Amino acid sequence: MPARTIPPSASTTWPAGWPSFIPKDNDPSDTFQLELKRSLVAEYGADNLEQAWIKTCNKLKEITSRIARQGSSAVPVLTYDQDTGCFIVRDVIPHNEATDCFEDLQQFMADNGENITGWPAKNPAIFHLYSSPVQLKLRTHPRQLNLQYLINSLFSDGTLKTPEEQSAQLLPVLYPDALRIRQPGQDFLGLGPHIDGGSLVRWCDGPYSLTYSRILSGKPEEYDPYDLTHRRAANSSLFPGGAQCSVLRGFQGWTALTSCAPGEGGLMLLPDIQAVTAYMILRPFFKPPPEECDLLDPESWTIDTETGWFPGTYRWDSQLLSPASHPHLCLEQTLVSAPRVEPGDTICRDLTQGEGAGLCCIYPCGAVNTKKQGVYPKLLAGPIGRESSGGLQVPGWCRPGAGAEYAK
Repeated sequence: MPARTIPPSASTTWPAGWPSFIPKDNDPSDTFQLELKRSLVAEYGADNLEQAWIKTCNKLKEITSRIARQGSSAVPVLTYDQDTGCFIVRDVIPHNEATDCFEDLQQFMADNGENITGWPAKNPAIFHLYSSPVQLKLRTHPRQLNLQYLINSLFSDGTLKTPEEQSAQLLPVLYPDALRIRQPGQDFLGLGPHIDGGSLVRWCDGPYSLTYSRILSGKPEEYDPYDLTHRRAANSSLFPGGAQCSVLRGFQGWTALTSCAPGEGGLMLLPDIQAVTAYMILRPFFKPPPEECDLLDPESWTIDTETGWFPGTYRWDSQLLSPASHPHLCLEQTLVSAPRVEPGDTICRDLTQGEGAGLCCIYPCGAVNTKKQGVYPKLLAGPIGRESSGGLQVPGWCRPGAGAEYAK
C-alpha cells in the first residue's frame, strides 16, 4: 500500500503518521477496477449515482455539524441492566470481577512472557494472545453472551422463513481475537481510520454489491444497514488477506479491564452509519473539481469512468479513509474519541456493513488514538474486533449462519 503521510501543519489536527490516499496512488495498469467501475455505472446509471451523491454529501453536512458540536457525547452510553437495545454498555462484566481479571491476566503474562509475542515487535501494543484463561472467561460470561444475543436481534433477514431459523440467528458465535495493552506515552499509528469487512469486494462481489443497491440506485436514504438479505451470502474474503474474515461478523468491539478516557489510547469513532456508508460506496464514481475552493460542493464533482481508482481501497486490506481521499466526511471534525470506559464496560461496533464504531448504534468508521496519554497502562478486553485499543480483545462476536461458508 502506498504510504503517503501528511506532513506536520498548524492548519490540521490530522496525525502526521496516518497515511493519505490521493489520485497519484492509482495504478493505471489495474484495468480490473476500471472495468468494475464502468460496469456499475452502466448498471445503475450515472443520473442515479449523481442523485445519490448530492443527497449523501448534503446529509453529511448536517452530520458533521452535529458531531463537531457533541464530540464524544455523540456516542450513546447505556447500562447493562437498562432494557434498551445497545452499546457503550456499562457493567457488562461487574467492576470487581473485571478488576480481578486484569490482575489474573497480568500474572499470566508475567508467567508466560517469554512465549508471548506482539506487534510492533520492539514495543508491542497488540499481543498474540488469543485463548488465555481470562480471555475465555470473559468471552463466555453469561452477561456478555446475553448482550450479544440482544445485539443480534437488531438484524433482519427476509430469507428466513421458520421460527427455528429466525431464532438460530440470535445465537452468538465466538471467535478469538488478540490482546491489546497501551503503555503511557506509547505511540501507535497502526490503526488509522478504516472500515473492516473488506474493501474492493463490496463493489465486485455480487451479493455484497446488492447490499448497497438502494444507495447506487439513487435512494441512499432507503439503505438499511441492518438488512442481511443479501449481505449474509457475500464473500467478504474474496481477496484473502490478514484483514479479511470469511465469517459474517455482526458487531465487534472490546471490554475494558481498566479505565480508559478520551486521549488515553482508546477507540475513535465516526458516529453515523447510513450516510457515511453511502458516501464510502459512492466516492469512487466521482472525481473532484479542478478548483479546491469547490471541493465540498457535491455538484462540482463529476462522474469518473476514466480511471480505476477506488480511493483508500486496496483489495486485500480493510477500506481506508483520510481527509484527502474522502473530504466530505470531514474526519478531523467527525472522528471522535469514545467516551470514558471503566473496568467491565463493553464497546460494541457494527461490522456487518462496515467498520462500526459501536456504542448504541452501528457506525462504519473507526480508528485508534495515536498517542497514549496518562500514567497507567490501558487494557481492554474486546469481545470482537481489531479496533480495541489499549487492551485485551477477548471475544469475537459474529452472527451464525452467515452462508454456507460462514465457518470456513
